[in-house]
Amino acid sequence: MSQEAFAERWEAERAMYRTWGDHLSRTVVAALGERIAPVPTGYFLKAAVEPRVKDDAKLVEKAFYRGKPYANPYDDITDKVGTRFVVLLGSDIETVVDVLQAVPDWTFSLDRDYEAEQKKNPVAFDYAAKHFVVRPAKDVESDGLVITAGTPCEVQIKTILQHAYSELTHDTIYKPQIDATPTMRRNAAKSMALLEATNDYFEKVAADVKQILASMRDVTRKLGDIYQDSVGTAAKPSLLEGLLLAAYEPGLAADYNERVSRLLADKPYIAEAIRSRIALGNPVFAQPSILLAYLAAVTSLEEAVERWPLTLRELEPLLNDLGESLAG
Repeated sequence: MSQEAFAERWEAERAMYRTWGDHLSRTVVAALGERIAPVPTGYFLKAAVEPRVKDDAKLVEKAFYRGKPYANPYDDITDKVGTRFVVLLGSDIETVVDVLQAVPDWTFSLDRDYEAEQKKNPVAFDYAAKHFVVRPAKDVESDGLVITAGTPCEVQIKTILQHAYSELTHDTIYKPQIDATPTMRRNAAKSMALLEATNDYFEKVAADVKQILASMRDVTRKLGDIYQDSVGTAAKPSLLEGLLLAAYEPGLAADYNERVSRLLADKPYIAEAIRSRIALGNPVFAQPSILLAYLAAVTSLEEAVERWPLTLRELEPLLNDLGESLAG
């Protein structure tokens, strides 16, 4: 294929490639959202998913002026459009990989697998990420354009640490226009080794947090069931739930759910008071753990006040419901 024919075909198909990158990205983000719910994708993904079409001049340069023996440069270059998914942890990469591979009507090939490379050379530290080439198995219509079956899109899945490394070295260590010195390569390898160690520590911290959160979420779930049964509406936990739970969950008796249920049965006006507070738009009373605050106030008013994590003004309505007051 001549350079002129290459450029003409690219001009005709550039919009299709852009649409394919957009379609693939939206599809994966939507499927990922279902997989990780209730965690929002905007929290799980650490960078915006923005497909990029290769610059015209750089594409022609790669095809004809880098000394690569492409049999068919147009079809052999698979990164004419690319997209990337940046996550926090190495283990999060596998979540995105699972989602990507589960989408029907796509074919994909693993262009680079850093785990396999590490097994072959465990003492080397190099750029680490997963690169796929994804193609529609059949023609796909999206945004008013038909994406031809077999159209490639490069998909990179990496941690935010790997992303930082690739941003630093993209045009230095691995590009032909820069003659990387041995010192540059060694420093790059050292930084990658540090990134791997940092990810390992991140994973350990995340595992510890997950274990703690599992226990706390179980309390929230059980309190939510009691809340629903007594108040007659579903609780709406927010960041306030974490504050209340952190304040009143430590040292919680094993039979807390039974004690909360008895409290609401013995004092039905509490549920009515909660409904009234919600009607007035007070989000504190929409938290499942507000029930622990009521229980604490009935058990030991002094301790309940001492543990209260918000302002005392926000505690006053709860105390009033129990016939108590900070002023009194």
